[in-house]
Amino acid sequence: MVRVRLVGIRKSFEGFTLEIPELEVESGEMMTLLGPSGCGKTTTLRIIAGLEKPDSGRVFFDETDVTNLEPGKRNIGIVFQDYALFPHMTVFENVAFGLEMRKLPRDEIKKKVEWALELVGLKGFENRYPEQLSGGQQQRVALARALVIEPQVLLLDEPLSNLDAKIRERLRGEIRRIQKELGITTIYVTHDQEEAMAVSDRIAVMNSGRIEGIGKPLELYYHPKTEFVAKFLGLSNILELEAENGIARLGTLEFKTGRDGKVRVFFRPENVLVKPGKGARVIDYDLLPGRIRLRLGIGGETITAERFLNELPFSPEDIPKEVSVEVLSYSVLE
Repeated sequence: MVRVRLVGIRKSFEGFTLEIPELEVESGEMMTLLGPSGCGKTTTLRIIAGLEKPDSGRVFFDETDVTNLEPGKRNIGIVFQDYALFPHMTVFENVAFGLEMRKLPRDEIKKKVEWALELVGLKGFENRYPEQLSGGQQQRVALARALVIEPQVLLLDEPLSNLDAKIRERLRGEIRRIQKELGITTIYVTHDQEEAMAVSDRIAVMNSGRIEGIGKPLELYYHPKTEFVAKFLGLSNILELEAENGIARLGTLEFKTGRDGKVRVFFRPENVLVKPGKGARVIDYDLLPGRIRLRLGIGGETITAERFLNELPFSPEDIPKEVSVEVLSYSVLE
């Protein structure tokens, strides 16, 4: 497998510019490009695939410059959002297509197709046509077709967005299992934060053509550097406070900031510990499956706390008007 590196990439369209000074995907790593629609993640993937040519910058597979190579010469596998299966071909024929284009012997094609279909859990489906398959099965065929050619790099462009929630959750686990089993360098595009957290070794969060943050899932989730990353990855508390002697205060809460002046303190609702006592007023709350979300007034600000019901020190039917709060983990945004 190879390391993928982008250096000085720039691509402009009308009203939009993609700029990636540097991005490196390690050999065997699952890197997810995560962001809202129109942020540039699919354009980045297409540049890596050779389907788009950058206005400037270079694409490297290990030390080989592939910027001007055609897609067919990059030894990549691609899975698209819409499956892109040939409706007049059987499952076997769809998966075998890339191998036949490479003019492999028929016996070898048969062995490789059988291996790929077993890998994605579709052994016995060889003679079915796409119209006879569910959406999840069709996407498995598309994945088998991408893997059967034994690519150096696997590119997945919103591969699960057309599936319902339960199938999406099951299939993302299968994709992760297969990627780890094969050790294949994989770049995964999605707008779904939960999906990105579930499958990735690292995540690059994109916004308006730029990478706002990059890191391991939990590192980005709990210690983002920017407000956009903090808000995009989930429910957040962001407080604009004044720090003095390296400490910012809000009611009974204290935050070590490492600097003075105006600061933005960030923490997730699940990092707010709620206990019987005084200091924070309970404004209202939502009962959710297995947990409770409380909106609390403290020091003139409103913060959100979220706890599992079995962690709550009082009954959900008997929420007090005032509680004591502690923030277990926080960070200061740039």
